Amino acid sequence: MNPPIITPPYPVNALPPELELLVREIQTKVQAPDALICMAILSAISAACQGLVDVLLPTGQLRPVATNFLTIAESGERKSAVDGIVSAPIHAHDEARAVKYQEDLSQYMYDMKVWQAKDQVLRGKLKKAAHQDESTDEIQQQWEAHEKKKPITPRLRRLHRQDISERALIEALEGDCESIVLMSDEGEAVLKGSAMTTFSVHNRVWDGAKMLTLDRGRGVHIVARHPRGTMSIMVQPVVLKNYLRRHGDLARGSGFWARVLVGAPPSTQGFRFVYWYNEQWVYLPGFHSSIKELLEEYDRRLAEGPIKRKVLEFSPEAVTRWIALTNQVEAMLQPFGYLNDIKDFASKSMEMTGRLAALLHFFTKQQGQISLNALECAFSIICWHIDEFKRLFGHQSGVTQLQADAKALEHYIQTLFYGNGNQPLPRNEILRNGPIRPASRYDEVLDYLTAGSKVWIGRLGRRRFIYRGPNFGAL
Repeated sequence: MNPPIITPPYPVNALPPELELLVREIQTKVQAPDALICMAILSAISAACQGLVDVLLPTGQLRPVATNFLTIAESGERKSAVDGIVSAPIHAHDEARAVKYQEDLSQYMYDMKVWQAKDQVLRGKLKKAAHQDESTDEIQQQWEAHEKKKPITPRLRRLHRQDISERALIEALEGDCESIVLMSDEGEAVLKGSAMTTFSVHNRVWDGAKMLTLDRGRGVHIVARHPRGTMSIMVQPVVLKNYLRRHGDLARGSGFWARVLVGAPPSTQGFRFVYWYNEQWVYLPGFHSSIKELLEEYDRRLAEGPIKRKVLEFSPEAVTRWIALTNQVEAMLQPFGYLNDIKDFASKSMEMTGRLAALLHFFTKQQGQISLNALECAFSIICWHIDEFKRLFGHQSGVTQLQADAKALEHYIQTLFYGNGNQPLPRNEILRNGPIRPASRYDEVLDYLTAGSKVWIGRLGRRRFIYRGPNFGAL
């Protein structure tokens, strides 16, 4: 992962007015980074909508609207505060489900005892008739009808999940049209789960697989049909760095990382001055109400049987614009193009744009087809994430690895010069403690800096030292 630098503000003004006002309200009260707030809001919308609608892309592909988010922020950026505020209706919904489950479980245990008692009576009648060599046809019909009335074990459905294995993930999605969200303001809990070390299930859920299966011993088979899943992880940089060290190559190579909208917004710490505080929320209650309404609608429709999700299509004007944007992105994938080093992510950017446009359209209760305006708003947001993905996981456009290494070493040396009054630095100590290894790579970078008069190498006795050159620190 490349080192963080100052990034532009999140395109908050691209959001529908009611969501933009919500972001500004949370910013005023919590003073967290804008991207952190926006990504939390969009992930909550994704979680609430994913079970009810799909989107038909202009390419003819029917896709889920579910979206994955990864927010990178240091401790103290108020991740927990934002998550608690934005995701409150999701947690409340799961709590209500848990209460309902306990009620259903108590009723099930009672109904099961009654059913078992009747079952025993029928068994006795059947045994007696068979022993007396009498006809059992009527009893068998009664038993068949009785079997159909056997109480169904209630299921505890939870939308919110954290530490989960791949097997538990499929079990959570078992059935038809089940929906979950992997969400945590402490991303280490999610990243440590075994489901985040193998990515085929995540990829298939994101792609809208019609069926997921898991075969277990003794003839047990788990089947998940038309599942939906959103991911929203807030994680500290050091935790993500450790995760990437172990699993980064597989996450990128499997295509999982290309399915995630990432962001590492600049810190607001040190600038969160408080002059007054108003406890009243103006826009948050409406947002909570909308999320709650969608989750309850999902539960109601799920209880009635397999859900037939509404399909959202784009207007003719939006389709025309879609084609132009798709060609624009495609041209930048060419060699030496801006997106060439992140082709995996950029290739999915227009699908992400379509998903996000559908989410904004549906959540704000727009009528008809997805509008050109919704598409433009979504594309503005996705462009921000494209730049973030390139900054964090791509090679800087037009910058070779040697140049990037030279910049990193020069910055490290500059820090040491500043601390020791510009005294020469022992060459081997910089190799041992600095950012560039092995020695062959370090030598090449030093030669590059020397050729550019950034530094020069001199001897004091038998030891070699690094000195400032005339162009040190210059662009």
